[in-house]
Amino acid sequence: MTNQNQPLYLQIRTFLRNKIETGELKPGDQIPVEAELAQQFNVSRITIKSALKMLVDEGLVYRTAGRGTFVSDPQRPAALEPAGPDNYRKIGLIGPMTSDSYTLGLLRSIEDQCKEQNLIMLFRSAVTQSEEKEAIRILRSQGVEGLIIFPADGEAYSQAILDLKTEGFPFVLIDRYLPGIKTNAVVSDNFQGGYLGTEYLVNKGHRQIGIVSGTKSKTASSEDRFSGYLEAARKTGLKIEPLHWLTRIDEISYHEEQPTRDMIRDWLNGQQELTAVFAFGSAMAVYVAEIAVQLGKRVPEDLAILSFDTPNIRDFQGLYFSRIEQQEERIGVSAVELLLQVIADPSIIERIVIPVSLVEGRST
Repeated sequence: MTNQNQPLYLQIRTFLRNKIETGELKPGDQIPVEAELAQQFNVSRITIKSALKMLVDEGLVYRTAGRGTFVSDPQRPAALEPAGPDNYRKIGLIGPMTSDSYTLGLLRSIEDQCKEQNLIMLFRSAVTQSEEKEAIRILRSQGVEGLIIFPADGEAYSQAILDLKTEGFPFVLIDRYLPGIKTNAVVSDNFQGGYLGTEYLVNKGHRQIGIVSGTKSKTASSEDRFSGYLEAARKTGLKIEPLHWLTRIDEISYHEEQPTRDMIRDWLNGQQELTAVFAFGSAMAVYVAEIAVQLGKRVPEDLAILSFDTPNIRDFQGLYFSRIEQQEERIGVSAVELLLQVIADPSIIERIVIPVSLVEGRST
């Protein structure tokens, strides 16, 4: 292809540049999409992105959000990327303003991908469905072409989101979806996570496993994690004991630290036989660890703790948490790409499910 001593991204850049300079790729021609190039050269999409970015910087190609990468016309400098922010397309992002590493990583990934696609991202925070409704109204009034929404918790479906679907306004849900409603969404495989975590604890010899979760009926992600736990329990012969479940930590108490701690303390005191706890949220995992130590338990000798997501306090008293890891960067990139596809073709309905993995730490 080119000088084999060069890094791969430089080889690909040179290969494409030669096609442009020889006229094989003419002004206005579309460069093959990243996935196609990655397959052609047997490299990652990150490598392709690096090669294309160099061509953009050299003025040989330009990108149009939602359409792709095209060969520039040297006689028409205006064909290059938009020169000012007024020409950039706008999308909206709605989600919680929290400090947990998963959500922060997810929001950062979306922001980075918007920059990559030359999009202006307008963000509005929302924790409740009423805040979500207002955020949707404001962002639409500001002229966004589509929305990425981290749905607020609620016993019923968000009417504001249902209205978007009825109107045909482009949007993509992240982290969770609406069961029974066909909407575009990018989510982790929460069922797989619940299954993997439970199977792992059973294989470690635990038979008295506690589950700590937000109210199951409020989010599809919690329901899917719990369903994964139940399926793993069925397949491994683990006895189902509802007293071992603390699944009523709702959104209000979860964001008020003391009520959540009190609830967990009372529950642990009443379940002395537990040898392991699978917490469906990273903050809850930290609370369980702190309270267990206060109650005189050793982690993991007396109580093993598995977290869904990576706690901000990765090292608690010399203890790195075992955890189910989500691919928040991949979720963010996929959400932006899917939204651009939906804006271009509103008939698209797709749910993208991203695999999770189990990372063993010292808390189990």
